[in-house]
Amino acid sequence: MVDSQRSKSKRVVSTGGSSRRGFLLKSGSVLAAATAASGIGAAAMEERSSYRIRRGTEDETEVHITNSGEPGPTAVVVGGIHGNEEAGYRAADAITSWSIDKGKLIVIPRANPVAIERGTYSNDDGNLNWQFPSGHEPTSALARTLWETIDYHDPKTVLTLHSSKGIYREAEGPDGDGQAVYPTLAEGADRDATKTATYMNRYHLSDSLPEYYEFKMGEVLDGSKPVLMHKVSADMGIPGYLLDTTRYGTDLHTRVNWTLNMVRHLLRRNGIDRTYE
Repeated sequence: MVDSQRSKSKRVVSTGGSSRRGFLLKSGSVLAAATAASGIGAAAMEERSSYRIRRGTEDETEVHITNSGEPGPTAVVVGGIHGNEEAGYRAADAITSWSIDKGKLIVIPRANPVAIERGTYSNDDGNLNWQFPSGHEPTSALARTLWETIDYHDPKTVLTLHSSKGIYREAEGPDGDGQAVYPTLAEGADRDATKTATYMNRYHLSDSLPEYYEFKMGEVLDGSKPVLMHKVSADMGIPGYLLDTTRYGTDLHTRVNWTLNMVRHLLRRNGIDRTYE
């Protein structure tokens, strides 16, 4: 049984004539599953599969699914919303190969393939991240398909991966939003963001970096802007997090590692642990 906030999300999607089964049929998706033993419990089996959305268009991109074989929550991770934010989609690429202890992990590593190919912030339809008005259908075909995909998998939590030219609320460097975890309104999301920032500063921030590189909790995403994570907050009512590292004075390897460690920590706080062989 779904709660009222989840039902609201389904009503928004249904205005475009979609359903869970219909979405997969309309997208022309073909599941290509591969299974491997996870070595957990009584020979539980981990299953990996993928399918393509926006097939036959310049926006065609892959969705990756890791099913642990154990009951648990579903998490969705989205990278590559902005094509010049390489750390986000590189980290998401890596996450597609993670093993998990329970539940499902859905990854859309390269959400905006045109912008990624061009190395640009936007595609021909503008800023993809600003095409998700709360309570209404997304305003571009790609945004609508991304939203339908996220909604179809019925997640407990959603994470989007970004990088910024500057640092959130710091005078040093250009204006920007980096080094912050931005939570949704859902209960506990702000605490998760604060705990993750503290964890990053304690274990993954080099002592050689100035204090202004410390991670912090960003503003709460409440549905007031037509941004994907704002829509998750308002229409789904679930914990979600926009993760933003800074490109100011950092290299790609560092930003990718920061992003991976934030994702791992937040998934753990939402009931999914990464496992290692």
